Amino acid sequence: MEHKPQEGTLTSPLARKALRLSLLSILACCFFWPALAQGQVRRLIFTIKTADDDLRGGDNLNVGIHFRDGNVQWKPNVNRGQSWGENTTQTFDIGLQQPVPLSKIVSIELQKPTSGSVFSGADEWHMASISVRAMGDGIDKVIATHGLKQFSEGYDDLVLPITIAVAGKVSKLELTIKTDGDNLEHYDGLTITIHFRGGHTQVVDNANEGRAWENDSTHVKTITLDQVVDPSEINRIVLQAGYSLPDNTIPPKSDNWNMDSIAIRAIGDGVDKVIARHGFNRFTGTHQTLSIPITAAEAGKANKLEFTILTGGDDLRGDNENLNVVIQYRDGRTQHANNINGGRNWANGSMHVETITLNRAVDPSEIVEVDLETTFDGGCCGDNWDMNSVIVKAVGDGVNEVLFTKVGFPAKRFTGDKKILRLKERSEH
Repeated sequence: MEHKPQEGTLTSPLARKALRLSLLSILACCFFWPALAQGQVRRLIFTIKTADDDLRGGDNLNVGIHFRDGNVQWKPNVNRGQSWGENTTQTFDIGLQQPVPLSKIVSIELQKPTSGSVFSGADEWHMASISVRAMGDGIDKVIATHGLKQFSEGYDDLVLPITIAVAGKVSKLELTIKTDGDNLEHYDGLTITIHFRGGHTQVVDNANEGRAWENDSTHVKTITLDQVVDPSEINRIVLQAGYSLPDNTIPPKSDNWNMDSIAIRAIGDGVDKVIARHGFNRFTGTHQTLSIPITAAEAGKANKLEFTILTGGDDLRGDNENLNVVIQYRDGRTQHANNINGGRNWANGSMHVETITLNRAVDPSEIVEVDLETTFDGGCCGDNWDMNSVIVKAVGDGVNEVLFTKVGFPAKRFTGDKKILRLKERSEH
């Protein structure tokens, strides 16, 4: 008797193979699902310390989470209208609307309105520090920190970039700044602008956080970059401070600041090195900015010029009477370095060594001329300056070469009518 298989049974080899594959797929998904879920951030935990000025409440703290796709998740009034007292610590968490990889979180924004009333005025809040920890499937790490931040009128917002470390890349800059004999007042905010080679800039307003930087003090400012970059991609750092309001301002206000020195350190995964230094600079109402080029050393090329200058019997006044330098390259390009004395007086008979960072590393032979030019106005009240000698040296990786000299008598006398000394020949006596 012929037996036929019943309909619906899986007796064919193909059907049995399909069943086995389905079961294996289900088992694989169950086995690998935890691994697939890893790396997803589900919530952020915030730890915030208040310094010497409380968060009043009423003017509350709002927190925004910015994602790479442009969306923002806001959590308003994280303090729930309550006051955060001086020298206290608060912790709260924000659950994400949906889990995301850490790479999808671009930044954390803190907003603290400072409206106030006509009687109580705008409420300031001094945040001592903040730490943000990401928690989720396979993630438990601090992703952002910041030190002192004074939330005040005009400075009521703080953005914390979330920058994931990459081997060999820079994620932070650490600026060590020393003040000389004229302090930075608390109401004169220091602005720091980081220029990258692709044209992108990152601005840090009020880097001193509304605090005075007293004479002879040292301050360390750490800036998290909004993108990880190769050290060579950081092109320039610009500092801005000092101001002078019009004479008819009541009361008249102005501020000058003497910066003794600055060192700029690049920090990242496998990166920890000083990429630029600068000496004295006087910031005033008329000379508010200092631009510091950053040029990586290359073997056999110069990335700096070193000037050794001896003043004669008539000083360089400084302040608004300063020395500028123009560097001429063989390809026709020029580089300007203004106020290399930093606004400082160069007294009679004094010697000074000043360094200019070139805007690109070059063979020393590519530098064909260096012009020294004063800013003197001339006339009865203008400054004059006697320079007894100058030596210009190219410095770099394996490079230490004298390019130009002007040594001996008579001294070069700079006046309002004779402002420029051009150094073209490799040796001039």
